[in-house]
Amino acid sequence: MTPTLLAGARVYLTEVDPGTGPLAGNVGLHVGDDPALVRRRREALAHLIGRDVVWMDQTHSTRVEALARVEGAPRLAGASSSLEAPAPGEWGPVRADGIVIDARGWVGAPGLAVQTADCLPVVLAADAGRVVAAVHAGRRGLLGGILTRAVDAIRELADGPIDALIGPAICGSCYEVPVQMVRESEAVVPGIGAVTSWGTPSLDLPRAAAALLADAGVCVEIDPRCTLEDGDLFSYRADPACGRQALIIVPA
Repeated sequence: MTPTLLAGARVYLTEVDPGTGPLAGNVGLHVGDDPALVRRRREALAHLIGRDVVWMDQTHSTRVEALARVEGAPRLAGASSSLEAPAPGEWGPVRADGIVIDARGWVGAPGLAVQTADCLPVVLAADAGRVVAAVHAGRRGLLGGILTRAVDAIRELADGPIDALIGPAICGSCYEVPVQMVRESEAVVPGIGAVTSWGTPSLDLPRAAAALLADAGVCVEIDPRCTLEDGDLFSYRADPACGRQALIIVPA
């Protein structure tokens, strides 16, 4: 797993492991996998990237939490105690769909993970990669404004440019939805509507997210892979029994 750089921060993406079954390589605890296996995968991931990882309990909300430090451990901003550490290399879960951490002056600050299997995983970085965020932006979260909330949370901490990477998600040519859902979504985020490759109504979440972030003054990169089309990635549309991959950002 080779990292990419985003404004000085390292970004990693887990993928489906070779093998049989829909959960090979899964890092999600909520999909019916053996928790002990998931914990071992998460611990191995933390060892690989050289940092502990903060995980979220994602609920398709628009909630964004800021993390700070207490005695070298992550805590919710305003809290007096650190997050739970349920297993080696693991913190959380934070009940939110977005987390932001200020790692300036924090040697060994943890990485942040967002889990997906068709929804948008988005990571953001500012101040040379020392202030970073991870966001789960499904259809509901995207329409509810979670990306704007994450950008605002970063700007409360750091001045200057913000860079974002939109990870692999289901593409507009594959994300078929009812026509009424397209109309309702267009009323909130103009331009989100699209057409599948077979000619039916769809939503293009990556394109809409990129436009929203660009309008907010963020420099955006998109990983063009479609989770439904790429066999190396989990896709709920392809198999509702599938696992989850994680996009992880590690502050500089």
